[in-house]
Amino acid sequence: MTNANEPYVYADSAATTPLSPRALEAMMPYLTTKFGNPSGIHRMARETASALDGARNDMARLLGAANASDIYFTSGGSESDNWILRGAVQRYRDLYGAATPVRIVTSAIEHHAILHCCEALEREGVQVTYLPVDRQGLVHAEDLEEALTANERAAACGIEAPGFAAAPGHITASAGGDAPGLATPPATALVSIMLANNEVGTIEPIRELAAVAHAHGAPFHTDAVQAVGHIPVDVQELGIDALSLSAHKFHGPRGVGALYLRKGFSIPPLITGGAQERGERAGTENVAGIVGMVTALEEACETLRSDILRISSLRNELIRHLLGEVEDMALTGTPIKYASADGTKTPCTPACDASALPDRNAPVSRATDGGATGEPSAASDGEALDRSPSIGRLPSIASFTCDDVDGELLVVLLDRAGVAAATGSACSTGSTEPSHVLTAMGIPAQCARGALRLSLASDITAEDVTLLSKRIPACIRKARLISSIR
Repeated sequence: MTNANEPYVYADSAATTPLSPRALEAMMPYLTTKFGNPSGIHRMARETASALDGARNDMARLLGAANASDIYFTSGGSESDNWILRGAVQRYRDLYGAATPVRIVTSAIEHHAILHCCEALEREGVQVTYLPVDRQGLVHAEDLEEALTANERAAACGIEAPGFAAAPGHITASAGGDAPGLATPPATALVSIMLANNEVGTIEPIRELAAVAHAHGAPFHTDAVQAVGHIPVDVQELGIDALSLSAHKFHGPRGVGALYLRKGFSIPPLITGGAQERGERAGTENVAGIVGMVTALEEACETLRSDILRISSLRNELIRHLLGEVEDMALTGTPIKYASADGTKTPCTPACDASALPDRNAPVSRATDGGATGEPSAASDGEALDRSPSIGRLPSIASFTCDDVDGELLVVLLDRAGVAAATGSACSTGSTEPSHVLTAMGIPAQCARGALRLSLASDITAEDVTLLSKRIPACIRKARLISSIR
């Protein structure tokens, strides 16, 4: 147990972040005196409606969206993810007929909000392809190209199947749009690949992947819940059609998020009822939460570049200490370079003897078998400063595997020692199975069960890193001792 007088270090920011005082201050009037329903027409309603419009404009500006009307407010990332997946399926059926086979492409390392929704859609007859990742957690454009081509071959084989509705005037989505076109529909209703992984922090090459999807007529969505507020995100630079985000990942309130939908790419509502959100998402808007979310994102963006450099530097120092102190501990995700004791730059290699792993892991999909070759280059921290990051790691995340350690036991010991950490996604707590992310990356189960994710808070200090560097090795040694006794 840590001394009561010693500070408790919070290193689980990927799970949630504390509410920014500035965001709370902005929210307070809409929790107290400015409580009007923005759908009304009297003075108090108009006051909150004006705040809602202002927040929508600000959110569009912060994301680089062309129009404020591209922003829809939701209850969080899970709702936004479910809305885009189910909405894309229904949109496809509305455009091309209910009997036309619907296909979606995603990756094997998505958040459960995506994966579980895809599993539900599969039970409803939707065909889902799960793209493989390499040992760094990267999705490769060649694999997406192959999956989309396989979908087109499958669609061509069944194009004359009974029930295919290709009526005169039928339209096709060109590069994800709704413009009139040919009677033959695109083979894929949606491609959804996360911008940054919530467990290992790997940043995906979204701009490249979106371009591949659009070349095949498929709209592209990215789950940016872990990325927004931590790295620069510009929807136009990324070339995407849809993006999900959640406020509590960047010091906003819980229970509020947003979905960006590019103008020209419309989907049916997930929640029906009133005419809120221009008739696309029913339910009285959470004005206080929305104002707090946009305020928190504005605050994060003001110091984003300096925060990236400062936090990634401290993260690298922590990685150097831990890998130098603890045997059989390895970094997972995209490699980084850090200064070693002699002043040289040392690469952190992926976990579990990466040299023995193939360039591609076996795909989880029935539709594609991977097979592309070539290894992406390791990224420096500076690459995360690009407005459309392609390869890199989130500045705040350091993720490891520890041999001969039970991850959940380690997290309990760390908590007692004054450290909040995680084994992986907060949404999979209680699961006895190894992380689906690490498994997809080709990390053996015995290594994956010893996963440790440290996600540093925005106010992390050198003193915090010193405490983490001392407490974590001690807890790993204790966890190994307990495991050996068992």
